[in-house]
Amino acid sequence: MKRLTVLFTAIFFVMLLLPVSWELAHSFEKGEPFAPLDIFRDVVRPFERESALISDAYLLNERMGYLAALVKQGDSTLAEKISTVDSIAETLKRSLVEVNSYLPMDSTDSAVLQISQFQKKLAGLESDTALADSLHKMTAQIQNTYASFSLDRVAKVWWNNGILNGKYLRAYEKRLEKENAFVKKARPLYQSFAWKVLRDPGEKALNADSSFLYYRQDVDFLVKPAPWTLDSLENPIEAVLDFKAELEKRGVELLVVVVPGKPSIYPEFLNSSMYSLFGKDFSLGRRFVDTLQVLGVHTVNLYPVLQKEKKNDRTGDLLYLNTDTHWTPRGARIAAKAIAEQVKKMEVSKELPKLALKDSIVTAVRTGDIATMADLEYAFPDQTVEAHQVKDAKTGAPLRSDFRKSKILILGDSYSRIYETDAPMSAGWISQFANEMQTPVASIVSDGGASTLVREKLARRSGALKNKKLVIWEFVERDLRFGAEGWKKVRFD
Repeated sequence: MKRLTVLFTAIFFVMLLLPVSWELAHSFEKGEPFAPLDIFRDVVRPFERESALISDAYLLNERMGYLAALVKQGDSTLAEKISTVDSIAETLKRSLVEVNSYLPMDSTDSAVLQISQFQKKLAGLESDTALADSLHKMTAQIQNTYASFSLDRVAKVWWNNGILNGKYLRAYEKRLEKENAFVKKARPLYQSFAWKVLRDPGEKALNADSSFLYYRQDVDFLVKPAPWTLDSLENPIEAVLDFKAELEKRGVELLVVVVPGKPSIYPEFLNSSMYSLFGKDFSLGRRFVDTLQVLGVHTVNLYPVLQKEKKNDRTGDLLYLNTDTHWTPRGARIAAKAIAEQVKKMEVSKELPKLALKDSIVTAVRTGDIATMADLEYAFPDQTVEAHQVKDAKTGAPLRSDFRKSKILILGDSYSRIYETDAPMSAGWISQFANEMQTPVASIVSDGGASTLVREKLARRSGALKNKKLVIWEFVERDLRFGAEGWKKVRFD
């Protein structure tokens, strides 16, 4: 009995130490840092950050002073010098944001916004040299802020973004679990066993009664309480209303498009008893759209549109891909027509420039992203789909974003990217919409980041809204709960 106890104890300790030992050997072999020590490195990093902030702020003020002097002299190489100062400002901002390896500073933090505001003002210096003195005053204030080492800043980093913050510790633990070299080697083997023996697709996927795979977050979104009813500082409804107000200041209208997740349109493949739940209140996303409409926000309600078109499904021609989170080209085209119908009812449709477009049928082969995330590509075949590729009727060139001519800017996530900037190209809902409207469009897309990240991209591209009359903001319904970076209010000033 004692020998058996010793044996099991030995096996237990081998299993316990094997991932760490494997990771250590991997680190030595590849010359990479030993990941478990990141937490100790991140304890020291705020001290190193202080030195970088002092140096970067001093250099920024010095170069801005030099630039201000050149402006007064009428220097002809102003654009090049402005670019140099902007690069220094970007380095300073990076030093501010990258406080550790796992939980960077929020990009909406006042310290980061101070640098961003300077950069935006700096961009106008070439056309308005009178800004030079005020820009120099801004860099002097920045230097004064970081003139000396601050233990208070170090403590705040530890508390808000570092070892004293639960989010940091969870991110640290999650990375160790997922990126351990031993786990990476063992995961495909275990997943293969779980699928072949237990028919378990893993933590990210749910297997349906048909050939469908569902993304677990899509299903989780439907079965949990509406996140916007909670007392949250990142309420998606408040974020939409705030974004609408920001655009209205610039004379731009907002149209919100919430894309239903696959289980909202096809719940019966997951659970046949859910088919009877196709009522008005079945989807939280649909209720969100209804709420926005009551609050005076222009929206496109795709739920009834897709549910109606679902009746025309044929084998192999559904609205969503079998083992992917996204819609098929048919689903994207139907959505584009519904969005175009709404835009045609708006005043902005009278101001749109014309562009002659045509489309032709092409094919594309898709490997499902859910199957890929679950390491089950071998178990599910690729899916071949037909799409309508949109081209310029005169030149025959595939449609591309046109920020100069377009009056419409589209913000979106991977539902805006699929078929558009990946195979077969210019065949996603954005191109289908442009074809319906016969007008050029511009787009900014952030995979998985349409809740906040795509608006931050827009805020950094100050010229993107120039001459725009309408912003169409597309995001998938699960982002109401799981959107990357939550639902922050993004400033454009």
